[in-house]
Amino acid sequence: MSLAHPEAANTMISETFEVFHVQDQVKTEKTLYHYHDFYEIHCTLAGSGDFFLDGHEYTLTPGTILLVHYNDLHRIVKQTSEVFERTYIFVTPKYLALLSTPKSNLQNCFKSFNQKHSRVLQTDTETLRSYLSPLEEPPKNCFGGDILYNQAFLNLMIYLSNLCLSEEDLVQPKETTTSPLIRDLMDYASENLAQDLSLDRVSEAFFADKFYLSREFKRQTGFTFHQYVLKKRLLYSKELLRQTGSSSEIYPQCGFGSYTHFLRSFKKEFNMTPKEFLKADKEQKFVYFDHH
Repeated sequence: MSLAHPEAANTMISETFEVFHVQDQVKTEKTLYHYHDFYEIHCTLAGSGDFFLDGHEYTLTPGTILLVHYNDLHRIVKQTSEVFERTYIFVTPKYLALLSTPKSNLQNCFKSFNQKHSRVLQTDTETLRSYLSPLEEPPKNCFGGDILYNQAFLNLMIYLSNLCLSEEDLVQPKETTTSPLIRDLMDYASENLAQDLSLDRVSEAFFADKFYLSREFKRQTGFTFHQYVLKKRLLYSKELLRQTGSSSEIYPQCGFGSYTHFLRSFKKEFNMTPKEFLKADKEQKFVYFDHH
């Protein structure tokens, strides 16, 4: 575990978790769409802002908690108050798995009905601060200091898990300038990655003109539809690679028509081959973070 300045947050240096407490001014032009191979717990403590998370937009207010699943595209859209204080925590899936038990799976915070799914909660700000404050200073340099620090993190995860179990504190997406049609299109693509997602096929499914869909998708999201689908397929391929260990088996499940196209696209996106990715992931040599 470690504390670091947010500018150093492009990659994790810990194989467990890292904590960042910030009150910086959000510069919209620098908050790019991004994803990473670890979970993110993003807690708003003061002020407000708008946040894009996997095709939907949320209003952040004091007490809002974003539980961001690895590989979900997200970004802070804009800050909407003078002060914007937040704490965010990066944690590796392997560490949460290590802390979990058969009766208490801490990774369920980032799932819904056994499917990977980022979640957004709302809770009391002071209670949230009480769980976060022990984590915002480095572990005490004494016998047991590191154990107590890890226990503070475990206490936070148990608290968040109980919030998720009640489902009374789930936050719904806000109404945004992104039209319901484009949001439905993003959801459709994410849920049908192995299928034909050409504009011709999608326009038939949505009974809409393909040129209109293409133009509106780019205007409202900043991505072309092809870029969005390709990125989602490649992110999904990493999950399947971890499960099967075989790139030759999983590429059709990700919607790639040929093994050669998959390998070329994977190398271009992640700057490594699937084999190199599996080796690095197994040895916990890296946690990947990239901007769109």
